[in-house]
Amino acid sequence: MATATDDVDEIRRKMAKIRRELHEDVRGVVASAEAVTDWHRYIRNYPWIALGVATAVGYVIVPRRHRSVPHDLATHADVARVREVVEERRGKEQDTKSSKERKGLVGLGLSILGPIALRAAQGYAMKYLENWILLQQETMDAGPPPPGPTRAPGEQGRSSGQPFR
Repeated sequence: MATATDDVDEIRRKMAKIRRELHEDVRGVVASAEAVTDWHRYIRNYPWIALGVATAVGYVIVPRRHRSVPHDLATHADVARVREVVEERRGKEQDTKSSKERKGLVGLGLSILGPIALRAAQGYAMKYLENWILLQQETMDAGPPPPGPTRAPGEQGRSSGQPFR
C-alpha cells in the first residue's frame, strides 16, 4: 500500500512536470505570435506578394488625376467668354487690392498710434488718482472736514468723497 507521503511526492512531481510543460507551451505561443506579427518575415518569404499588396495599397491611397478637356471641344466663342470673365475678375481683384492697401495704411497708422494714445491716457488717469489720494490723505491728517460738501482743486461738480469714475 502506498503511503500518504508517496502520494504527496507523486503529486508534486506531476505538478512540476505540468508547470514545465505549461511554461514551454507559453513560450511557443509567444514565439508564434511574434512570428505572425513580424512583417519583415513576410517580405523575405513572399517578396512578390508583398510587392503586389504595396502596389494595390498605393493605388487605392493616391488620388486620381483630373481629366482634362480635349482642346478641340472648346469653340472660339467659349474661349472668348472665358477671357472676358478672367479680365473682369482681374479688374475686380485690382480694385479690392487697392482698397485693402488703403485699409492697410490706416490700420498701420492706428496700430502705431493706438498704443501711444492708450499709454498717455493711462498716465493721465494714474496722475489724477495719485493727486486724489494725496488730497484725501491731507484732509484726513488735517482733522475733521468742515460741514458741507468740500471740493478739491480741479474737481467740478464732484464731492471729494466720491471715487473717480
